[in-house]
Amino acid sequence: MNIQKNKSLKELTTFKIGGTAKYYAELKNEDEVREIADFVKEKNLKVFILGGGSDVLISDNGFDGLVVKFTGKEIKIEKNIISAGAGLSWDQLVEYSVDNNLEGIECMSGIPGVVGAAPVQNIGAYGQEAKDTLLNLKAFEFRTGKFFNFSNKDCQFGYRESFFKKPENWQRFLITSVSFKLNINNHPKVEYESLLNYLKENNIKNPSLKEVRNIVLKLRNEKLENPGVNGNAGSFFKNPIVDKPITGIPGYPFGAKYKLYAGWLIEKAGWKGKSFKGAAVSAKNALFLINKSGKAGSGDVV
Repeated sequence: MNIQKNKSLKELTTFKIGGTAKYYAELKNEDEVREIADFVKEKNLKVFILGGGSDVLISDNGFDGLVVKFTGKEIKIEKNIISAGAGLSWDQLVEYSVDNNLEGIECMSGIPGVVGAAPVQNIGAYGQEAKDTLLNLKAFEFRTGKFFNFSNKDCQFGYRESFFKKPENWQRFLITSVSFKLNINNHPKVEYESLLNYLKENNIKNPSLKEVRNIVLKLRNEKLENPGVNGNAGSFFKNPIVDKPITGIPGYPFGAKYKLYAGWLIEKAGWKGKSFKGAAVSAKNALFLINKSGKAGSGDVV
């Protein structure tokens, strides 16, 4: 295991923003996790767990502690259960599931980041969420130096929320592997409006898993900011949930409540395309804040 000093974090994020970490380590297995925990204890360091760097804004001042990144990528399938190391790219997991005719996460194709981050945010797109199929996960707690198994229920999932995202648990656990229970030979369940519209417009009646995946990737490419072009950390804003529909404001049912489109609200408020120093609200999609100049500082985004 290699521990680096004064590591630049900028290139480890999709925002391409950030200072240096006092220490940085990449860990590929549980033995290395235990090893780094001893180092943390010995030096009394603060720890920051970094995944794919696609959902984080790092201060230009950097991090005065240890930034740790788990890189284990092993993947296995047992009947309808697919398990992966937390360092595997999320989209690779989706692709692998589709190639093996397992249904349940295909609508989340193209979401950036790694498998280990999926439960933290309870990622979701086009009508599917991680919580719908997550079976269990394994995580290491630096405070106790122990590994724990979490069931779906233990994760306390909500809309883009989980046990791991609560302030008292933030950065407390390093997730090392995640398992999902999917469906064998099932037809994709397409429920999201824009996906249904695409299928209708293109006269696709019974799409395969692969077709749904390809359509999702196409729609994401058309509607979302590519971090390779303009640095960004994905959609910054949650769609507001209200008790009932509001006249003149588009939305859709969400359980017993109603969800509004945050991008529409931001655009109507006149913020779409506005710049501040090196940062901007995307002119393509108002949910995105972007590193428009390529030289934005963390303060510009804030």
